[in-house]
Amino acid sequence: MTRRHNDLFKMPNDIFDAPLNATELMVLAAVYSLRTRSIHKGVKYVRVNQKTIAALCGLKSTKTVSKAIDKLRRLEYIKRIDRYYDDYKKLGTYVYAIPVIKGRAFFFVNRRFLRFGLTSAQIRMYLYCCKCADSRSKRFWNSYNDICSALHLKRSAVVQTLKELVSVGLIKKYRVRKKDGSYSDNHYKVVALKPPRIRRRKGKRRSRFALGFSHSSICVKLFYSYILKHNRKNVNTLRIYFFDLRGSPKIYRSLLVPTFVTNRERKSLKLYLEYRCNLGRIFLTKRKQLRLARIRAKPPPS
Repeated sequence: MTRRHNDLFKMPNDIFDAPLNATELMVLAAVYSLRTRSIHKGVKYVRVNQKTIAALCGLKSTKTVSKAIDKLRRLEYIKRIDRYYDDYKKLGTYVYAIPVIKGRAFFFVNRRFLRFGLTSAQIRMYLYCCKCADSRSKRFWNSYNDICSALHLKRSAVVQTLKELVSVGLIKKYRVRKKDGSYSDNHYKVVALKPPRIRRRKGKRRSRFALGFSHSSICVKLFYSYILKHNRKNVNTLRIYFFDLRGSPKIYRSLLVPTFVTNRERKSLKLYLEYRCNLGRIFLTKRKQLRLARIRAKPPPS
């Protein structure tokens, strides 16, 4: 199973032997899952508000969080709780000193399971599944009786909670045949939670009128200069055609900016307007227009 170590955090193995209920286990998992870089002499310092912990656990009041944290401090899962004054002489956020788990008395849990909006009973069951799972294959095959005796639950509650975790997508169920040909019901696997896909915003479509030019102001300036020179009657219709349908730039003050335009750019813009946009009549001089009129007026040769 491919996994990212940055998404995993450690939980001690003895949390199910301690007198902790489902809500206290959920608060402990939320505090241990928080990232921090302040680690000194085997102690990790986490600074977080109780409202943030309540939001992670899906709890409505912070009193439930404070009661759970007091019990965790008495059981030494949290060593020390500090609260300092800020610049305005008011009490700031809490700083929790958590012992760094060493040795082999821990199991890994993915941080993203808190985003599924699980209840306290579901989180307790999920943590126990992560503890029982194999380190490589992430599979476990504990019987319902073993789970009932470890979590002090009824068999019906264990079966129902496992079904809910399977439906959410945190656990996958496997069908394994026994020697007598029947299927066993207690083969599961902890699913590796993938990181969310980053949705990249698409950029704006570039104006067709500005294709092949470095500055859009040059295009607009040359466009108006050619139109005003040769044909002033159709300026409004051409303006509507280019600026409303072609998506040209809307910053008209760029026309007043003095820019140096080479003859090559003028020629390329003229060809673009003449052949790509079918506006060749604008660039015809009066002599050329008279020639075309005479040619069309001549009768065809007999």
